Amino acid sequence: MRRRWLVVSGAQEEANGVDLGYVGEISSADGRWIEAIWSHGGVPVFSSIALGSDGEYYNINADQMAAACATACQANTLIFLTDVAGVKAADGSVMRWLNTTDIPALVKGSVVGGGMLPKLQACQDALRSGVGRVRILPAAEAEVLPVFYHSRIEAGRRSWPK
Repeated sequence: MRRRWLVVSGAQEEANGVDLGYVGEISSADGRWIEAIWSHGGVPVFSSIALGSDGEYYNINADQMAAACATACQANTLIFLTDVAGVKAADGSVMRWLNTTDIPALVKGSVVGGGMLPKLQACQDALRSGVGRVRILPAAEAEVLPVFYHSRIEAGRRSWPK
């Protein structure tokens, strides 16, 4: 049997009467495949569609895919580029720093919602799985990415220290 770098389980899902199709969850990821691509000078690019152990293709949340790849590679930093300014506090200001312990209260109080929910879950998953830090950077500020990665300056909007 051929070894796969990503193990996915899933099912056909429905929400509010809408067929969401096949939605998958990542069970495990093997960083050796990503490392092999890097070692040959390649840049890994991943789709958030994955083959499940049952032979079906599943849609994987892209934030969860990024967290799984970072975890598999034992990355010291995971940086999300997003189309919003960042995680906002109840007063609407962008939070510069956020600990994983802050997230449940933000979710429970409906301070965060929509697409930020799976992103925050991916941040928590990555940190709990050994990624050293996770940062969110608005794509509009992507030019500061090298500075943002290599320092603790607040060039971006927020960070999740462990």
